[in-house]
Order: sequence, then structure tokens, then C-alpha cells
Amino acid sequence: MRPARSIVIVGALAALSATACKESPTVPELNNVSTDAINGGLTKASAASLVNGVIDGDHRNFGFAHVVFAETMARDVYNLDPAENRFITEALQVPPDPAGFLGGGDWLGWFIVIRTANTILDNLTTAKDMTTAEQSATAGLVQTYKAIELYHALEQRDSLGVPIDLDTPAGGTPADFRCKPNVLAYISALLDTAYTKLQAGGGTFPFSLPGGFSVNGSFNTPVSFAKFNRAWKGKIELYRGLDHSQPDATAFGRAIAALGQSFISTAPADLVKGVYYTYSTAVGEITNPLFASTLHFNPAVGDSIQAGDLRSSKILVRAAPVTRNGVTTKYDPAVAVTTNAANQTRSMASMRDEELLLLRAQAEIGARDLVAATNDLNVVRVNAGGLAPYPTFTSATAAISAVLYEKRYSLLLEGGADRLVDLRAYNRFNAGNLKKEFTNDAFTAALPIPYGDAQARSGNVTPVCK
Repeated sequence: MRPARSIVIVGALAALSATACKESPTVPELNNVSTDAINGGLTKASAASLVNGVIDGDHRNFGFAHVVFAETMARDVYNLDPAENRFITEALQVPPDPAGFLGGGDWLGWFIVIRTANTILDNLTTAKDMTTAEQSATAGLVQTYKAIELYHALEQRDSLGVPIDLDTPAGGTPADFRCKPNVLAYISALLDTAYTKLQAGGGTFPFSLPGGFSVNGSFNTPVSFAKFNRAWKGKIELYRGLDHSQPDATAFGRAIAALGQSFISTAPADLVKGVYYTYSTAVGEITNPLFASTLHFNPAVGDSIQAGDLRSSKILVRAAPVTRNGVTTKYDPAVAVTTNAANQTRSMASMRDEELLLLRAQAEIGARDLVAATNDLNVVRVNAGGLAPYPTFTSATAAISAVLYEKRYSLLLEGGADRLVDLRAYNRFNAGNLKKEFTNDAFTAALPIPYGDAQARSGNVTPVCK
């Protein structure tokens, strides 16, 4: 058993979202995040506060930077900020500056949440007013979110890797960057540990979960939350199978099995079922981060959707094109329109059934079960898109093209970095498959390691594979 460590509350999360688009040439390295210590040991009440901090941190991290940076690189979105052209130039034209807001962004927040998660996990056994089942349920939820945060950090850095050995005292030697296959394997194992804990967690959590866990389905008990955990397990195993440096063909079967233990359903009414981020205009709450008049769709989004696709309701055609920062478009996201006040509090899915069906289709393609993949794709295509079903695929290449189409429009401005991850995974992030935005288009596939983290390691950020 590890010794209990001092309990910390991370107070920087709210400030982080407010400063995400500012210059940050001295991003602190991850083992020196400033915290305030609390003495006296963990209690049920303090554990509940810290768990809520973990969930809230994930909520805030899945914000403007995470969605917009990746969706711009993936050729889905333009953020045409008249005061900041780097949303375009550094995402589509020149490599991002590691000391800038884009190159150094979408990073620190994930690890702040992980440090809070580690604080909870290191001190759970000291909470004498919590039963063994309550400790187990808490550990399962926190470990699940720790895994999610690591994956989101990896999405934007890809083969550059991320550090995972973060359970060290503040001020210690910075953790090595680990290679992508190591990180995915670690995340997968962590999700399995969390799943075991959740199954031993009894009937209820010793705290209340936010409304997003019950807005479309119920995921607010250890048993039901475990289905959310299995959804993430399936997603991670899929990308272990698709990894370029160490592809694991057996991972596709594990992905399918895990998704089978999740809340996946082929019932049309269940496509919206899942865990959601909810938003509010109340004091102390946050509004939907995509409520922004500067957000527009890349012309490729509006020009490529098939006639009759019901998901075209997400795409508005402007009365006149807008041109700024070297690009032009005539398409706007319906969810970003600021004249619609309801967009401020519009919920956004963290994981829902429609995505799970598409993930399973990808795993089935990887496993060469094209009949099953066709069936899952058609549940989405027919019911979400209102389109005629695909005939059974006879080639994996054609099936991959179909899944990329369906995921693009089903998860448009919802899936964070999903399209970028998929284009990289299928070797389609290149001029052979995507239109150049500029003659010197850099085809930036990942953000760099932030300047502060590189400096803390004397420039040695080569990922280690162990």
C-alpha cells in the first residue's frame, strides 16, 4: 500500500479556462503545479469535494481550445477571430509555436485533474468514515477520469507522447514522456482496474454526480457508471489496434467485447443515450464554450454532406460568405449562433450511443467483419442521417471511407479531436485526401510539446517506450 500523501485542492481550474488563449511561454511543468495543502486526512465530505473537482475539471478542459484546435486541423472548423489570426495560421499554415497559446495549449488542464485524482487515490484508505465499498466506488470513478484525461492529452500530441508517471511529490524530477503505445496500454489497464473497483462499489456513490449523468440515461451509480467505463475501454482498444508504431490486431476483439459491456444499443431511440456535459448561465457555472460568433465551418463540411442527410441541420448557409485571415466560408455551425440564446446552455455529449456504434464499426472493420460493420454503420446512417442504408461492404477501404463520413457528421463539433485522430489513424491526413488550405499548408497533425515542459527537461522530450 502506498503511504498517504497530503491532500490538495487545485484552485487553478477556473482560471485556466479563462486564460487558455493567452500567450504562455512559461507553462509550468507538470510535477510543479501550484496547490494548497489541506491537513487532517481525507473524509467523505472532502473526498466528495475533490471528486466534484475532478469531474468539473474534465468539464472545463473539454472546452473551446480542445474542440476548436483539433477540428480546425482536421479541416472541419475555422475560428475567424479578427484579433487573432493564429487560430488559422498555426493550425493550417505554419507549425504551431510551442510557446504560443495554440502550440502550448490544450495541455496543462488535463494534468491538473490527474494530480487531483492521484491525491484522492493516495488518501482514500485514510477516510475512516467511508466504507470499503464507498472507497472502491470512489476509486473506480476517479481512475476512470484519470484515464480519460490522459487520453485527451494524448489526442493532440499523438506520437510525441505524454508523461504518465505523475504520482510523485511536487518539485520532483519531471516524469519522462512515454510513447503512444505505452500510454494507450497504461490507460487500458487503468480502465480495467477502475472497472473492477466499480463492480465492488456497492449500490450508490458516496456523493452526488452532476445532472449530465442522468440527462439521457442513468449513469450515476457504480454499476451504471461502469458501462461508461467500458465505453472508454472499447475506444482505447480500438486505437491500440490502429496504432501505427505497434499495431495490435487482437485489440479489435477486445474493443468489441468492451463495447458489448457498455451501454451500446441499436435501438434508434437510444442514439442520444450517454453521459453529457451540461451548461448553465447561473453564477459560478459555465456556458457552452462553442457559443461564439467567430466559429464557422470549413467549406469542406458543407460541400461534402450528402443530399438528404438530416445532419445537415447542424450546418447553416450564410446570406453572404465571410473572409478573414486568408480563408473564406459560407457555412456556420447552428450550435454556435449567438442570436439563439439556447445555445448558451446546450448540452454536449461526452460519450453517447451513436458514437459507440461507430466505434464498434471501426473495430469490426479492423477485425475484417464487414457484415457486422455494415450493420452498425447503417443504424447510424438510416436513423441519424435519414439516408438509404449501405450495401454490405466487400472492401475495408470502402468501409473506412463510410465510417469517416458517418463519424464526421454525427460527431460534428461534438467529438473533440475524434476526426483528427481518425484521419491520422487511417493515413488520410495528407494532401492526397484533403484539400490544401494554403500553398504552404503544413498539414499539422499534432500540437508540439509546450515550451515550459521541454525546458524543464532540458529539451529532452523524446518519448520512452518501456
